[in-house]
Amino acid sequence: MQRNPRRGARSKRYHRAMDPVLRILDANLNRAREGVRTAEEYSRLCLEDTLCLELLRDVRRALAEFSGLLPEPARLLESRDVEHDPGLQPHSPTGRDTPGDVALAGLKRAQEALRVLEEYAKPLAARAAALAAKARYLLYTGEQQLFVAAPRRKALRDARVMVIFTRALCRGPWQETLRALLDAGARLFQLREKDAEGRDLCEFGEQFMGQAGAESCVLVNDRADVCCALRAAGVHVGQRDLPLQAARIVVGHGALVGVSTHNMEEAAQAAKGGADYIGLGAMFPTGSKNVESFALPQVVAEVHETLPGFPVFCIGGVTSGNAARLRPLGVKRVAAGAALLQAEQPGEAFRALVAALEA
Repeated sequence: MQRNPRRGARSKRYHRAMDPVLRILDANLNRAREGVRTAEEYSRLCLEDTLCLELLRDVRRALAEFSGLLPEPARLLESRDVEHDPGLQPHSPTGRDTPGDVALAGLKRAQEALRVLEEYAKPLAARAAALAAKARYLLYTGEQQLFVAAPRRKALRDARVMVIFTRALCRGPWQETLRALLDAGARLFQLREKDAEGRDLCEFGEQFMGQAGAESCVLVNDRADVCCALRAAGVHVGQRDLPLQAARIVVGHGALVGVSTHNMEEAAQAAKGGADYIGLGAMFPTGSKNVESFALPQVVAEVHETLPGFPVFCIGGVTSGNAARLRPLGVKRVAAGAALLQAEQPGEAFRALVAALEA
């Protein structure tokens, strides 16, 4: 069959016209992959957050799929001309003093690159362009997770003791009690004010968070609305309170949601449903609330064995004197209120409880 010379000429003109676009796509694919990988390493090795890690890997998978959807994907590499790239100018970035700064810069670079990929891919492959847009929005969620939710989840994993803070239980002025706990190293608090009106709880929460400082992780018991108003780290709900999924809708994906549980079924359901941590109890008799049921030792052991690595805070009458009885069951974290707030020296009581868990 005789070849049509005009068709060959058109093909050559098409390839020449598309070369700059292919160079743009190739450069931004590389830029997006590099930026996502930078953030991924921060998530993996600095925050040790598996949720963020998997989300960022999904973006990289989308980028791999994107390149495969382009017509003649092999020509991307052929179009590369690093030597004659006029934008290739070495520079020294500023404002990147921490690993988090580096990761954020990488994410921003990847977001910009994905937008470029989306726009320039539209004339070539609509499906590829749509995939780039989807990956870009996924990366917006990843940014929220990486710099808001993940540090809060890390605070949960790092904490040994969650302080259940109720003003009425404090032996002295609550401000002095809080200061002593902060000086002792407490950084994870749950505000539990069952009888407080919304306005009073908001005013107290503002004062508490102001004194606790940005390094502290403050949760609000029951009140998802107050959590949002205070921009607190999260909310804790019980089995009779707002359902887990409803609480998540109210506070958003950047906030923590914890759930009170009493048995293996409730614990597994909370973890599967997206809770960031659970409270498990009651462990021992306590005078701060009416205990309807106790978590049996075998239940405590089963929960920790079934949910390895998941933040479980054992609660209910826990003190430095009885915490040692929990260690053989796999317990690493506890929540305590009266044992700390009513102590003559709350800071020393906090240190003693941490030491009892680590002994």
